[in-house]
Amino acid sequence: MRLFVIAWKELLQLRRDRLTMAMMVALPVVQLLLFGYAINTDVRHIPMAVYDQDRSAASRDLVRGLVATTYYDVAGYVSTYDEIGTGLRRGAAKVALVIPPGYARALGARRKATIQLIVDGSDPQTVASATNTAASLVSARSATLLTMRLTAAGLPAAAPIEIEPNTWYNPDLRTAVYIVPGLIGVILTMTMVMLTAMAITRERERGTLEQLIVSPIRNIELIVGKIVPYVFMGYVQMSMILVIGHLVFGVPLIGSPALLFALAFVFIAANLALGLFFSTLARTQQQAMQMSFFFLLPNILLSGFMFPFEAMPQPAQWLAQLLPLTHFLRIVRGIVLKGASFAEVSTELVWLVCILGALILLGSLRFTKKLG
Repeated sequence: MRLFVIAWKELLQLRRDRLTMAMMVALPVVQLLLFGYAINTDVRHIPMAVYDQDRSAASRDLVRGLVATTYYDVAGYVSTYDEIGTGLRRGAAKVALVIPPGYARALGARRKATIQLIVDGSDPQTVASATNTAASLVSARSATLLTMRLTAAGLPAAAPIEIEPNTWYNPDLRTAVYIVPGLIGVILTMTMVMLTAMAITRERERGTLEQLIVSPIRNIELIVGKIVPYVFMGYVQMSMILVIGHLVFGVPLIGSPALLFALAFVFIAANLALGLFFSTLARTQQQAMQMSFFFLLPNILLSGFMFPFEAMPQPAQWLAQLLPLTHFLRIVRGIVLKGASFAEVSTELVWLVCILGALILLGSLRFTKKLG
């Protein structure tokens, strides 16, 4: 009987905590529907740059054949290898198809024609899918041509089309090279959001919120003032990950460290502002912590850290664009692994600035100088 009374008392307390009850119901439903729909390891619609030096009907037919597989989308046509590098560093393309001059002539003369497939090795999740699909298409076309080409002895000739894969930025396809830069964003998201999510609720629970209420400080000043001290902590964490990643796992730092640290400020501030926004919604530190964990999992699964971004359905990609981690992963991997310049990651910076501005505005509007 005493056990029943204690259990009943706990249920009554839980019923009064409406936010916790709502999260207990919403968490499994939302995550099941979201991740069951969005997570897909079968990478399709890989953006592809085309360097067609032959400009013939045969080369155009090859491109159309690749697009018809639905594994590739033509992101644009380029005229130099430098443009291929720019497209890969910007993230506008994940692979590049290089068709040499004389491709159609070689096929017509029954000589071997070699095409090149350049793959962005900084994203190993797409390498196998991109390479295998292109190799399968080329093999099928070669088989078709071989039925028309028989030697005098009745034996098939050499394969008429040969594909030459070439992996840039991570030629050894080491997982650590891909994962460690991404961990910078994941760890910063986890710690920065959790640290500040309890900021306002801690003031309320300790009874110091009244001091803020009677102070002349404005809402926006309170939000920014609580963000600034944690920025330094974020830089310390980031530096530790970069140093340990280089010394222990051999992760290179090809780009500019100064550029990386400058752009990381916006990402760190965005996560801190998000944590503060959560703290304006929660009544207790426990609720703020629950919100932080609720937010962390979509970041890991939808941002491209674990699963290919291109494999997700379009609505899931739109949702992922609202996550700061999605854009910071492109920035940190672009600078660390590809040596990307400011211009090549500027689009992601614009996204981060807009997200930061929206979060600061929401946080300042949500915080009202009153108890309750």
